[in-house]
Amino acid sequence: MYLSERERDRRYDQLREIMVKEDIGAFVVVGNNCVGGTTGTGSFRYLTDYFMIFSYGLLIFFRTEDPTLFVGSDLQHVWASRYSWIHDIRVSPDLAQLAARLLAEKGLTRGKIGVVGMGSMPAAAYLSIKERLPEASFFDADFIFFGIRLKKGEAERDLLERAARINDDAYKEVLKHIRPGLREYEIVGILEGYHRGRGSDQTFNLISSGPFPTSLEGIPFQGLPWHPGIREIREGDCILLEMTTTYGGYWNQLVRMVSVRKQNPEVIRFHRTALIGLEAGLKEIKMRAKTRDLVQSVARATEKEGFALGLPMGHFAGLDVMEGRVSPDSDVVLEPGIAVVIHPCVMNAQGVRFLWGQTYFMTDDGPVKLNQSDDALHVV
Repeated sequence: MYLSERERDRRYDQLREIMVKEDIGAFVVVGNNCVGGTTGTGSFRYLTDYFMIFSYGLLIFFRTEDPTLFVGSDLQHVWASRYSWIHDIRVSPDLAQLAARLLAEKGLTRGKIGVVGMGSMPAAAYLSIKERLPEASFFDADFIFFGIRLKKGEAERDLLERAARINDDAYKEVLKHIRPGLREYEIVGILEGYHRGRGSDQTFNLISSGPFPTSLEGIPFQGLPWHPGIREIREGDCILLEMTTTYGGYWNQLVRMVSVRKQNPEVIRFHRTALIGLEAGLKEIKMRAKTRDLVQSVARATEKEGFALGLPMGHFAGLDVMEGRVSPDSDVVLEPGIAVVIHPCVMNAQGVRFLWGQTYFMTDDGPVKLNQSDDALHVV
């Protein structure tokens, strides 16, 4: 769909070297339409350059032979045949049965078989395959793919940059339209329409709105965004936007807050602290620091301003919007080729949260900001 056969061959060769070294006979790779986290299936797209629009699929990736893709409908078969890297595509209402039969036909009734996307695989499918291949040794192989996928090449960077441009322009567009009287779902509709209209194949946008830091009734601002609701925007509100979209499967995230009709002095304090924290964190990771060092650096800078650093702090991004957390206990070294979303969660003593950030790409010279949106606290 988006990447060359040369890139496909590079990926396949790298993976097969690992399979030979570790004596792995095959991988069973799960695909679905989730956006990421423990149920994400970016590894499926990594090997197919294709994504499931509904239900799930199973890719059988062999050590020496071409892979086979099982899907559950003729619709998926037609479009996977047209757009994916896979030539052997089969349709069945029982993917697990076909997968087990194929593995047996290839002589893989014993030995190691890695399951990729264990958190996404239907339990019934996993148990069915295991029951049909009782002597095979199945294991969770997600860690192998995490290591391969974490560091992106130039072709992947190009797609990440394209997604960032679409997201930046969508933010500019929505700023033109926000006004009192709109509802949350209308604001998110503008974002998603812009994303889709510029070629995004997936879009995932969250929002939170209301008085900041608390309402007249003392209700704290919901600083963790959620699915757009029916709430009507009012003058004096603040709106938190978590704008997330893809191009070619590669995710970009941009997090901003805007004020409606008038500036809010409380928001200014939070915003200033978030930028100070970001600056401290980016300075830290110029030296290829561990992820936990980044978090600690942002936390120290935030605390100096009289706030605390809450969670979430960020996440690694790629073919899943969240390929791993930016957490205080992560030992992942921020090396060139890694794409990371950093959005400090500034929190006051009352637990009010403020998020602000964007996506970065690590290079030999340090982090490069993929998003070019300004850091201004806009009043609309």
